[in-house]
Amino acid sequence: MAVSRESIEKKNLVYSLLKPYVDRVTKIYFRTTVYNYENVPKDEILIYTPNHQNALMDALAILATNKSEPVFLARADIFKKKTIEKILTFLKILPIYRIRDGKESLGNNEAIFRKTIDVLKNKNGLVILPEGTHAGFRKLKTLKKGISRIAFEAEESNDFKLNIKIIPVGLDWSNYINFRSRLFVYYGEPISLSDFYDEYKHNPPRAMNLLRERLSVELKKYMIHIESEEYYDMFDKIRYIYLPEMIKKMGFKNKKQPNQLFAQQNIIKKLNDFVDHKPEETKELNEKTIRYSELLKKLNFRDWVIQKGKFSIASVFIQALLAILLLPLYIVGGVFNYLPYKIPVWATKKVKDPQFLSSFRDVIGMILFPIYYIILTVIGLFVLSPKWLVILIPVIMPLMGLFAFHYYIEVKKIFSRLRFIFKTWFKNKDLIELKNLYNYIVQTMDNITK
Repeated sequence: MAVSRESIEKKNLVYSLLKPYVDRVTKIYFRTTVYNYENVPKDEILIYTPNHQNALMDALAILATNKSEPVFLARADIFKKKTIEKILTFLKILPIYRIRDGKESLGNNEAIFRKTIDVLKNKNGLVILPEGTHAGFRKLKTLKKGISRIAFEAEESNDFKLNIKIIPVGLDWSNYINFRSRLFVYYGEPISLSDFYDEYKHNPPRAMNLLRERLSVELKKYMIHIESEEYYDMFDKIRYIYLPEMIKKMGFKNKKQPNQLFAQQNIIKKLNDFVDHKPEETKELNEKTIRYSELLKKLNFRDWVIQKGKFSIASVFIQALLAILLLPLYIVGGVFNYLPYKIPVWATKKVKDPQFLSSFRDVIGMILFPIYYIILTVIGLFVLSPKWLVILIPVIMPLMGLFAFHYYIEVKKIFSRLRFIFKTWFKNKDLIELKNLYNYIVQTMDNITK
């Protein structure tokens, strides 16, 4: 039986069977690391409140890293198409209507709020994106009133006996769109709604505001938050440029999560102080960072190439030789996975909001790939001998596809290393300037972080 909105809080056999698959596809699309989930309270009434930067993927990130079957609230405009509505309802996502959806539609929210109370009492876990709308910036926006209203109304309708806990969740995407980018999911410490009961009974609006303020402060602990608008791009760039140095300064052994998050938060904190106290030097650092970014783009290099600064021609030669030896595997994996990989990309070319690209591609892919492998398996029944070889198709082909993708990325890195070596040999002026800018930024940050 399909999931319906009326019974969305109840266990559903089809959903329970398919959830592991949906979770796995999400973790394949984004290489996912989870932190602190073991400290989430068990058998309690919970509201999860992640930051909202990547459309539907924010909801899928919670789903994929949560052992329960939470129900989500999302903006109503993504439910317009019937097919999309069915998929979202199956994923246990409820619509929240805003004034931009039409004033007459706001009345629908009452039924949704009532349903959220059923969800909470059933201990499914409710996921609310408290910023309301997504944006592709590493910044927490002003939180909406919905989270406070839903939480307090649920408690009030149950004589304040639910003891709701709010779990702030930080989501950090290395890239919002690209396949196999990295996702870090940081489950924060619970906020007990009971801390605000007394205030709510005397002054509900103030209690709601206090809860929002507390949640905003807590969320910023678990995510990348760049407050500055004027120097946003500078902050965003330097948190990558200076990351290896800050990792060392903080005594971390590697830049894996959560070390990376903590180091980048520290970089941002130091830059905030620098901007506040040294406006003229800030302007110069910003100009240098802009020029650095321009040259990096012009030369088609990534930060890691400049950070490394030196490559052994012998090592790169061995890498290239290995790539040549593995080329046949790449061709097989690429050819047999090309269509299901590319179709979601082609299908989303007209999507106007880039934050929806990975959401749509992930969902299309989780439907398309199984169908494609079934077709390959049926074809294999007619062309393979012995017949038992067909059972290998749905096992080997996905692995070959992943291999082909990572092979392609590694080959691009080999070419980057080679180009860097040759440009260094021939003393390319742009590369020399780029290196000097990099050294200036690092030295400036060394002084800032003393």
